[in-house]
Amino acid sequence: EHAPMRFFHEDVVGRSVCGSFSRIERAVDDRVIVVGAGTMGTGIALLAARGGYAVEVIEPDASARERGLARLRKDAERADYGREALERITWSERIAAKSDATIAIEAVPERFELKREVFIALAAALPPNALLATNTSSLSVQQIADATVHPERVLGMHFFNPPAAMKLVEIVAAADTTDETLNRAREFVAKIERVGVLAADTPGFIVNRIARPFYLQSMRALGRGVASVEELDALARASGFRMGPFELMDLIGMDVNLATSESVYERLDAPRLAPLDLQRRMVEEGRLGRKCGAGFYDYSSGMPGRLDLTPEDPGEEINEDEYVALVGFGGVADEMAELLTQRYAHVERIENDEFLDTISADTTIVIDVGEGSIDRGEVLAQLDSVLAPETVIFADAYATDIDAAAAATRHPERLVGYGIVGALQSQSAVEIVDTADVSDDSLALAQEIFAAIGKGSVLVENVPGLFLGRLVASIVNEAVMAVHEDVATPDDIDLAMRLGVNYPIGPIAWGREIGGARVARILHRLAESEGSEFAPNRSLWVLDIDQEPEAPVDAGS
Repeated sequence: EHAPMRFFHEDVVGRSVCGSFSRIERAVDDRVIVVGAGTMGTGIALLAARGGYAVEVIEPDASARERGLARLRKDAERADYGREALERITWSERIAAKSDATIAIEAVPERFELKREVFIALAAALPPNALLATNTSSLSVQQIADATVHPERVLGMHFFNPPAAMKLVEIVAAADTTDETLNRAREFVAKIERVGVLAADTPGFIVNRIARPFYLQSMRALGRGVASVEELDALARASGFRMGPFELMDLIGMDVNLATSESVYERLDAPRLAPLDLQRRMVEEGRLGRKCGAGFYDYSSGMPGRLDLTPEDPGEEINEDEYVALVGFGGVADEMAELLTQRYAHVERIENDEFLDTISADTTIVIDVGEGSIDRGEVLAQLDSVLAPETVIFADAYATDIDAAAAATRHPERLVGYGIVGALQSQSAVEIVDTADVSDDSLALAQEIFAAIGKGSVLVENVPGLFLGRLVASIVNEAVMAVHEDVATPDDIDLAMRLGVNYPIGPIAWGREIGGARVARILHRLAESEGSEFAPNRSLWVLDIDQEPEAPVDAGS
């Protein structure tokens, strides 16, 4: 529809770019070119200027230059960078025929042909030892590098929006990228006070790939009727995410979210990451989010309120009426036992299933935690046979098929499924399963007991993995696959997801906290229900291996 913007002088077009620059000595990295004056380009330029570099911003569109300059002044004032940084930035309409800049960062729109033209011009203009970096979030860095001479100096430096606030930079190594190029990129990123993580040149790199299940599984849960948009967002925030998936998609823009999903899926060809009809339908209908006034939420009257799951303060009174038995072992059982003993006068702990018949006849509530990775249907049937009919039983709905367990009991109305993912202290609300058989009184008691220990709750439909189980387990699974495929190291993946998308904990660390066997159990159930593409990766077992402590330093060596 529009002719491509020219970022380069016309004499670059069609001329040979194979001439040798070997006579030029390597210069100190002190001059930077940034191509593109959008939000990303100006943000990168300001960071580089603040880091002491002389920066030239290339932007052929006059109105874009004006907007970029205004944005730079506003960002510099807001970030208190001072006028010194702005004085290091100059503006040009074209890439010069020849430049002595030693670092160039392309930040133009995500169109391959446009990026290719920019890199041909940069390769012709800059010395062969200059770093040529693309800020692409989804295209192949190697394909961009193939358009240039000296592709060994081409890499990805993927900044996150807005660059002034986001610390992360994905340093992407293409097949031809040399270690020297990567080391110089690390030095640059450190000098501008960002944190670099090394990623392979694979679809989505680290963040955009591993974050896909956060959006896709959330929309699948919505489509299955697990809960409302507001409730699902609230549950995500309650588990530590800064924003819920739907409010975040509204902020990003559904068109952007769909484009990224399509790019990652087309290059990775993984059915589990396929875009959904809901995404396409919302884009077709113009429900793109905040920028259009409507997305998953309605913004016509301003920002919608957030659902608050914080329970009422129960006060200091200790419950003397209920007799609670806690069955199971492990971290969640230990945390729950400690909290229950602070709120209830009568708490019994049973860590071995062989002693279920010793549960007190006075017990009014049994909370079965189990060990987290196997179906507890047989245990629940045994509890049902030894407990009084009015005793309410809570069961882990992530590991156990609650409907099948209820069908095997005499009193299905008193069986309540619940969901806790990871450490209980990190989750401020739990999922409570509203099955066809469970009574309203049992559900009310479940909400009451979780509120007593400071946890909010949401009633959800009974589907495998509920919401948080499928969400977190799928993210962990994707991260493990990325490690297995040498996309990045476990440490860099955890760092990238915490800094790049504000995850409460890195997915590998989260997987270790939950346990590989438990993650696998959740995903096995999800795959049985919704397709083999959601099955657990075979490498999940490594999450259950104890990490070896670092060897002590020998002071005498």
